[in-house]
Amino acid sequence: MADWHYAVQQARKLVADALRASKYLTDIKGGLRLSGAHNLVYRQLLAPPLSQDQFALVCPTWKKSSETKPKGVSEPIASSMETVITKRLDQGLVKWLAGARPPSRRDVITVLRVISTLMAQQKISTARRSRLAAEQEHAVADLLLADGWTRDPSRLIDTRAAVPPRHFMHKTRFATNTATSQEVDIACGLSDTYVLAMECKVTNDETNSVKRINDVIKKAGAWASHWGSFVKSAALLQGVIHPRDVQRLSDAGIHVFWSHDLPEFHKWLSTQLK
Repeated sequence: MADWHYAVQQARKLVADALRASKYLTDIKGGLRLSGAHNLVYRQLLAPPLSQDQFALVCPTWKKSSETKPKGVSEPIASSMETVITKRLDQGLVKWLAGARPPSRRDVITVLRVISTLMAQQKISTARRSRLAAEQEHAVADLLLADGWTRDPSRLIDTRAAVPPRHFMHKTRFATNTATSQEVDIACGLSDTYVLAMECKVTNDETNSVKRINDVIKKAGAWASHWGSFVKSAALLQGVIHPRDVQRLSDAGIHVFWSHDLPEFHKWLSTQLK
């Protein structure tokens, strides 16, 4: 309960700051020129609200990273963002704009209440998902250690046999054909220089699961392109996941396991060691 109230309080401050910076949405470009972080609020004022990925589709010049930085975005980008935002604003929430009048106290209170609640819910869901994912990873590490595996320091895996059999790394990186290495949650050394790359994914709903599964498939494809069959990919899943997303993993040759049945993963792992 305390976490929820704190999240709401923090969100209300962000909403209030974004409203004031944009002169209560009459100068959205000006608000964005002050800070790109205000777009976190502006995205929630749209009908319907847009995620970062969705906003990037309708405003290709915008960069996600601008929301995490206090500095403002450039004039041309702020202008294109304003065009997108103004066109999609939820008119039921911003009635004062249609009336060409200043917002009433009631208007502002409504926006603060609605948007801060929405943002707080998203923050709590993200925090919960991150916590559960961390618990997944530690559960796998504990299982391996209890079975006599050795935990090695994390480092870039750029050669075969970098992870000896019955050794593992937590949060390490695999080299790929691109300039960017791909991080993996758990890397397990198998027989004959094979390595298991396991991603731990927690999803809150079927819509969220699409993004998580896409991430696994993208990484598995990059590893396969660079390492061929010497990297076996796996996904440890937890939460609400649509059956078709599980099927997509299987179709991509990715082994699927579940957090509630780690003994099944342990059993499979033993078959990969000689």
